[in-house]
Amino acid sequence: MKEQERVVRDFIEAWNKMSFDGVISHLADDIYYHNIPMEPVSGLSAVTEYLKSAWIFSECNWQILNIVADGDIVLTERIDDFVINESNVSLPVMGTFELSDSKIKVWRDYFDLSSYQKQLSQAGL
Repeated sequence: MKEQERVVRDFIEAWNKMSFDGVISHLADDIYYHNIPMEPVSGLSAVTEYLKSAWIFSECNWQILNIVADGDIVLTERIDDFVINESNVSLPVMGTFELSDSKIKVWRDYFDLSSYQKQLSQAGL
């Protein structure tokens, strides 16, 4: 397994263990994070604050369907499952990670925002 793929797998495992510090430890200081339907967030401090505000789930399970690493780029096809207010939220995601020095420097996730918002509404948010 390539080092870059291992870093992304470890990052996803940190999510699944619900280790916020573990998630943050994989991000570069100059991280650029973009949930494509939403506004991007730049810099470790801003991304950390954003993720804290989004950490509203009691369970997390990101399933990797496919993963491909080429140089410093890692692509993931995933199903991101969460439990929020005792409701299941499931989101198909295509993720792109760009790494530098074994840290995630750019992270872009592509997903259907309306599906996510509908599920959040059903969870009482």
